[in-house]
Amino acid sequence: MLKDRINWPQGKGAAATIGINLEGQYFAKLYYPDGGAVQCPDVNTGEILQVAMEGLEDGLPKILDVLDEYKVKVTFYVAAAMADEWPDKIKEIANHGHEIACMGYYHENLGTLSPDEQCDVLAKAKARLEEISGTSVKGFRMPAGEMTEETLKIVKELGFTYSSSLSDDDVPYVRDGSGLVELPIRWELYDLPYFAYTWEPEIPPSQDRVACADDVLENWMCELEASKKYGCLFNLQLDPQAIGEQGRLFMLREVIENIQSDPTVWYATAGEIASQFEIK
Repeated sequence: MLKDRINWPQGKGAAATIGINLEGQYFAKLYYPDGGAVQCPDVNTGEILQVAMEGLEDGLPKILDVLDEYKVKVTFYVAAAMADEWPDKIKEIANHGHEIACMGYYHENLGTLSPDEQCDVLAKAKARLEEISGTSVKGFRMPAGEMTEETLKIVKELGFTYSSSLSDDDVPYVRDGSGLVELPIRWELYDLPYFAYTWEPEIPPSQDRVACADDVLENWMCELEASKKYGCLFNLQLDPQAIGEQGRLFMLREVIENIQSDPTVWYATAGEIASQFEIK
């Protein structure tokens, strides 16, 4: 049976983790990656910066309050530029006991960089995040654009132990070649594509209406129930500028309450889950 593919700790039937991407204004590079067909606009002006600042100044504190209320620890995947521009935010997150992981420096499109350039960027990002947070950074999430198998080998050589970047499975596994533990992600479990919107520049390109929060939550709950049924990993990606809006925080609350109410689900940070699969 599919559910027998993996033995979760404590005899649990499935696992769940929540990751929060903290990339500020560089979130725009998800839609306009470096080296793409359309040049990325200046992320330090206009609506992009406004949306990012609302997420950092208003959304992030609300999220931290909810996590404290439910006594939940999550993994923050941070673009290291945030440690330069908002060091107090990174320190606050670490002081709350949350895991700090790396999402590049300026949301680079790693697939456009040489191996030496990738190594330089990620080494500096890891070092800066560790310096500001005072924690050991073991997790990696691919920034905007592309990466290669060489990227994952570099990530491993730099001392990272896991990646949460690929959408090629629904349970953790050890990646051939790099030896990294991979915690797979799914687009439908990512809030930004549902809710991100700016008029100028167009995010999303060609525009679309912002999704209904109730409909998105229903999607997430369906995925969570399916994860329980088939013994999978429920790996939710959130952004302060999306889930941090006051009218959407109820979604985070309901997901947490569902997980905490079900004794068959093992909830842990990404690092804790990855540690169960590392090759010792």
